[in-house]
Amino acid sequence: MSQPPLIETAALCKEFRGGIRALRKVDLKVAKGEVVVILGPSGSGKSTLIRCVNGLETITSGAVVVEGRRVDGHGPRRWRQTRLEIGMVFQNYALFPHLDVMGNITLAPCRAKLMGRAEAEEEAMRLLGIVGLTDKARAPVASLSGGQQQRVAICRALAMKPKGMLFDEPTSALDPEMVGEVLATMRRLAEEGMTMICVTHEMGFAREVADRVVFMDRGEIVEEGTPAQFFSAPRTERARQFLDLIMRHGA
Repeated sequence: MSQPPLIETAALCKEFRGGIRALRKVDLKVAKGEVVVILGPSGSGKSTLIRCVNGLETITSGAVVVEGRRVDGHGPRRWRQTRLEIGMVFQNYALFPHLDVMGNITLAPCRAKLMGRAEAEEEAMRLLGIVGLTDKARAPVASLSGGQQQRVAICRALAMKPKGMLFDEPTSALDPEMVGEVLATMRRLAEEGMTMICVTHEMGFAREVADRVVFMDRGEIVEEGTPAQFFSAPRTERARQFLDLIMRHGA
């Protein structure tokens, strides 16, 4: 019997106040170990989709399923459990300014009683080693560059030992010279088999790392395919328009 997708949405709809329809019956399946990059213009529903997957937005209708278990409609406790299994990295880092780097990484696993303090700190140092920041373990987060803060945010999510990761435009708030160090960390995660859904405008990353590209517009999945197919021969006029605009602006 084949394994169920790690993450699945079925006919997912999200409507905000005022009748704004952000998602329109979105069906998406992400297999274990798969890297899916979601592309699309601003306002297309990309970030709303992954926020619904993690329970940060209340869905209007449809379903969110993780490893074959429906997680929506079961209250806050089920969503808290889901967030232990599916980590998320935001575009604005969302680090705790009153804690140092070590404190930011160890807080959640200790509070969730996944591990004791000593084990959590050992794991934090291992993760900081992966992203090249062991010398910043006791540094105040305010002393770090944007790229360093985002790498700490990735370590914080990984400290919970998630089965999958969601990235919501993790490089959009960074200066251009800092983007590469964050993308390098994400590439390494992909190479190690981490299941990832990435909302990004980084076309090079999508070409190199994604197993599948999903293109959204107006709250719907318009097209999806391999990076080679999507970037060389998009099937829909809307995707072609989007790529033409990106190319004209030198992305």
